[in-house]
Amino acid sequence: MLAADILLTLSKKRPMTVHNRSRPVAPTSPPSKMASAVMSSARAAIVSRPVAPKRGAKPLRAVRSVRARPNPILQSFPCRFPQGLGQIVPSHPLVPMDPTDSRVYPPRSFSQAYPTVTVAAAADEVTVKQHDLGDCKVRLEVAVPVSVQKEAYDACLEGFAEKCQIPGFNYKKGGGRKKGDGKLPPASVIVNFVGAKEFASACVEEMLQVSIPVAMETVSATALQDSERIETAFDDLKLAFGGEDCLPVGDLTYSIGVEVVPTIKWTGDYRKLAVSVQSPGDDVTDAAEADSIFNAALRNLGTMRVVVDRGLEVGDQVVMDLSAVNASTGDEIEGIKQEKFNLDTGAARLNLPGLVDGIVGMKTGETREIKITMPQDWPQAFIRGVEANFTIALKELFQNDVPEPTDEIASQIYPDAATIDEAKAKILESQKAQTAAYLEQATNEALVDALAAICDAPLPPSIVEETGRQMYSQKMLEMQVGSGLSMDVVNQLASPEMVEKFLETDKADIELVVRRTIACEELFRLENIEVTEDEFKSEVMAAKEEFEAYGTEYDVQRLVEQAGEAIEARKSMEWLRTHADVTVLPPAGTA
Repeated sequence: MLAADILLTLSKKRPMTVHNRSRPVAPTSPPSKMASAVMSSARAAIVSRPVAPKRGAKPLRAVRSVRARPNPILQSFPCRFPQGLGQIVPSHPLVPMDPTDSRVYPPRSFSQAYPTVTVAAAADEVTVKQHDLGDCKVRLEVAVPVSVQKEAYDACLEGFAEKCQIPGFNYKKGGGRKKGDGKLPPASVIVNFVGAKEFASACVEEMLQVSIPVAMETVSATALQDSERIETAFDDLKLAFGGEDCLPVGDLTYSIGVEVVPTIKWTGDYRKLAVSVQSPGDDVTDAAEADSIFNAALRNLGTMRVVVDRGLEVGDQVVMDLSAVNASTGDEIEGIKQEKFNLDTGAARLNLPGLVDGIVGMKTGETREIKITMPQDWPQAFIRGVEANFTIALKELFQNDVPEPTDEIASQIYPDAATIDEAKAKILESQKAQTAAYLEQATNEALVDALAAICDAPLPPSIVEETGRQMYSQKMLEMQVGSGLSMDVVNQLASPEMVEKFLETDKADIELVVRRTIACEELFRLENIEVTEDEFKSEVMAAKEEFEAYGTEYDVQRLVEQAGEAIEARKSMEWLRTHADVTVLPPAGTA
């Protein structure tokens, strides 16, 4: 991807001063050591680990001329309408839009209420009643008079007559070269040729393409993108065209369910937040961690030798099969079972306390059962604290002959290090930088948690679900990269059943992420925080370089949108840091 492509995309965007935009998430890639500060950025604080999508309104102008640009999604039913539902609207959402008006109007406040309202219209126009259902849900009752249905009916007659080769007719809209080309075949001939069911379905789709944009204009400033659902059954809509030759039989009313931006109430003063943060480390803990990293790097340079005359000792490398069942129920614990799992007992940071101690002394070919209590920070909440019976089958056992730490291998322990002392110094420097990055992230998380705690707003269900699915995907990526899980295990964990369990058991955490995002968006809007064009372009180019450094494919538009999301979050965090009272406490376990 050339830089020119990015700049071309940027040239088509305005500076990001509008609050509520929809920005799909760009692909993610495993973080490098150099990217640790990026991974602990303000955006990471808002969503903890995953990048949750913002759901915002898009301009409605692109779908006003629906007949000229048929919506292919409407060919199936029920449907997810792709139309943007956005902010380019008059100050009152129920005022019909003028197609010639190209002015950009400011976004509506999140404090918008949604009473039952009706759009005034002439007897031959589509009318809409809007009902607030609570929990960010709105129902639109769309009344379509016979005259509008008849227009859809006539459009279908003309369309089928022109596109279908009906024997004895050669209809051309607007007339043709031959005599009779402008004469429309009788409706009965067209309907019989196409089939009554198919023709009625086409009439319904045409009617929807005409009436849906009118209905959605009433919530264009507040509707969440892709949240619209037609609630009326398609077969019931087809009954409206149940007359002779599928003529409409009377006025039609159908309903659309839509989710809207939440109404926000602040229960405290976000300008006077005070938080306490525990430091993730100090000079002592950083030195200990640097030593551990150095020893692990040194062990990676060791020579493996097959062990045949003794049992496993701490420091050996082992290949094993393992599985686990719930000690209380006997049910298999999903996501644990692995074959040929490789474990370095001298350097591994395994999140299963007691596993290494439990396999000490095992010999090749031996099988052993051990009891382990699943840790409280296990990714699947429903497994945390469970008493599990593990079955371990030791397949291969190796002794790791670790080399002496000499200057000759310094560059293999840390790139460009000339001596062992320099390698240790660089590792310590990197560890201190990581501690500082973790402290920044912890501070950001404390601030957004405090902000979210005073943000009282209902949470749109579709955003909660989508955010949860992205959070789970991110957890699977972290487990694969950090623990070296095989794709078979990852696929087990990513099964629909496991995802649904996560959405249920971790609902509170998911909702917290959504509330954080909503609170920061509102803060960004209320304080009129601005992003300059140069800042935006720099963010985009930095993101582009990071993706290309990993050789990761990306979509330019998505990258641009995610960059905007990241810089908004960073600007919000900068504002919070400036105005909040932050107290840093010493690391846990220190005096």
